Amino acid sequence: MTNLTAPARPQIFERLTLAALGLLLILRIIAVIISPLELYADEAQYWRWGQALEWGYYSKPPMIAWVIHLTTALFGTHEWSVRLAAPLLHTAAAGLIFLTGRAMLDARAGFFAALLYALMPSVVLSSNVLSTDGVLMPFWCAGLYLLWRLRSGEGRWASAALLGGVIGAGMLSKYAMLYFLIGLALACLIDAPTRRAILTPRGLLAGVIAALIVAPHFAWNAANDFATVSHTVDNANLGGDLFNPENALTWFADQLGMFGPVSFLALLAGLFLYRSRRGEEASPERWLLCFILPVLIFILGQAVLSRAHANWTATAYPGAALLVAIWFSRGTALTLWASLGLNLLVAGLFMAMTMLPPASTTDLGLDNAMKRTRGWEASAQQVFAEAERLGATAVLVDEREAWHGLDFYARDRKLPLISWRRYAGPKSFSERQPLEGAIAERVLIASVHADLRPRLRSDFASFEPAGQVRIDLGKRGNGCPISRVFQLYIGEGYNPPERTREWENQFIGEMEFPEPPCPTAAYGG
Repeated sequence: MTNLTAPARPQIFERLTLAALGLLLILRIIAVIISPLELYADEAQYWRWGQALEWGYYSKPPMIAWVIHLTTALFGTHEWSVRLAAPLLHTAAAGLIFLTGRAMLDARAGFFAALLYALMPSVVLSSNVLSTDGVLMPFWCAGLYLLWRLRSGEGRWASAALLGGVIGAGMLSKYAMLYFLIGLALACLIDAPTRRAILTPRGLLAGVIAALIVAPHFAWNAANDFATVSHTVDNANLGGDLFNPENALTWFADQLGMFGPVSFLALLAGLFLYRSRRGEEASPERWLLCFILPVLIFILGQAVLSRAHANWTATAYPGAALLVAIWFSRGTALTLWASLGLNLLVAGLFMAMTMLPPASTTDLGLDNAMKRTRGWEASAQQVFAEAERLGATAVLVDEREAWHGLDFYARDRKLPLISWRRYAGPKSFSERQPLEGAIAERVLIASVHADLRPRLRSDFASFEPAGQVRIDLGKRGNGCPISRVFQLYIGEGYNPPERTREWENQFIGEMEFPEPPCPTAAYGG
C-alpha cells in the first residue's frame, strides 16, 4: 500500500471498508439465522415488551422493543428474527465510524477505525445477540459524526437537526447516551470550534429536537412511578461496602476483553504518547478523549465503589477505535494490523463456537458457558404438559429468567404464566401480573430455587409435591452434569401472608428438595 499514489488511496480504502463490512454483515446474518442457541432471558424479555409498543418499559427505554417489534412483524417470531437487527445495527455503527475517521484525518484512518470497532470482542458478541448496547451504538456513532461535521462548519442546520434526532433516539435506546452529553459539554469547554458550533441557534435546535423526542418517554416514566429510572439507579448497587479497590483489576481485565487486548493496551500507550502532542494537529485526539475518558473513569470509579459490568464501558470504544486508528495509522500501522488480526481470530473462534452442536461443546468444556441459551423450548413443553395433565389453572415460577424463557417458548399457551412475588410488590417486569382470582385455584408451582420453596409453601393452604422436570444442558468441565430442574408442586388455597421482615427471616437456612452435590469423583473430577 505504501506504493499507491495519494489520489488513489481514498477510493481504495473506501472500497476496502465497504467490502470488509459487507462481508462481515453477510457472515453475521448467516450466523444469526443458523445458530442453534435459544434466546437468553433478556432477549425473551425484550421480545415480550415488543408485543405492546409503549414509550418505556420496566428496566429499559423503549427502542430495543420497537426494533424487535419491527423485525418480528416483518419475518415472524423466531430466535433469528428477534436477533436480526444486531448485525445490521453494528454494521451501520462501523460505517459511521469510517465516515468520522475520514472526516477527521483520511480514509485510511476511517478504514482502520471501522474494522477496529467491527472486530472488537464485545461487538463480535453483541452482533449475535440483541442488546441495548447494540441498539445504542449506531446513534452514538452518528452523534460523533454529526457533531464533528458541525464543528467543521459542514451541514449546518441539517447536521444540527440530525444531531438532535440521534441524541434523542440514543436516549430512547439506553441512558448511557448521557455520557455523550457529558462528552459534548467537555468538548465545548476545551475546544473552541465545538463551542462556536454548539453555542448557537443551531445548537439550540439540536437540543430542542432531542428534548421533544425524549419527552414522551419521561412522561411515561412519570405515569409509571419512574420504573425505568428507578431500576437504573438500583443497578448501580451503591449500598453496603463502598470501597473495593480489588475490583480495579477486574475492570482492567474486562476492558481487555471489551476492546481487545492489543487495542486496549495501544489506547493506554497512546495516552502517554499523546501528552507530547500540541497544537491544532492534536485537536481531533483531544476532542475524542472527551467521549472516551469520562466513561472509562466513571465506570472504574463505580467498580471500585461497588460493581460494574464489563459492557458498561461500551460507549467509550467507538471513540477509542477512532483515536487508536488516528494515532497509529500515521506510522507503520503494525499495531493496528496486530490488533485486527487478534480480534479477527477471536471473532472466528466465537462464531464457530456458537455454531457447534451440543456434543462438540461438551468435548470442549463449553456447556457451562452455553447453558443460559439451552433447553428453554424443552422446559416450556414439559412444564406446560404437566400443568395440563394435572388440571392446573396457572403456572407459577420463582425466577425471573425462568419466567422469560418459558414465556417465549410457550407463547401459544392457554394457561397464565405467573412470576412469584417474594416481596410486597413487583420487583421485575415478570412480576407485573399478580396471582389472584380464578387462576389461583389450582396452581402448578415450577420452582428452580430450593431456598425459596419454604416461602412459597407459606402462601398456600395446600402445597403438595407433583414430580419434577429435569432438562439436560450438558456437562461441566469436571464431568458433572448441568441440569435445569423444576421441582413441581400443586398449590391450592392461595393466601399469601404479609411480606414483613419477620416473615422473611423465619425461613433463613431452610431448603426443600435441594439438588445433591455432584459426586465429582464418579465423573473423573
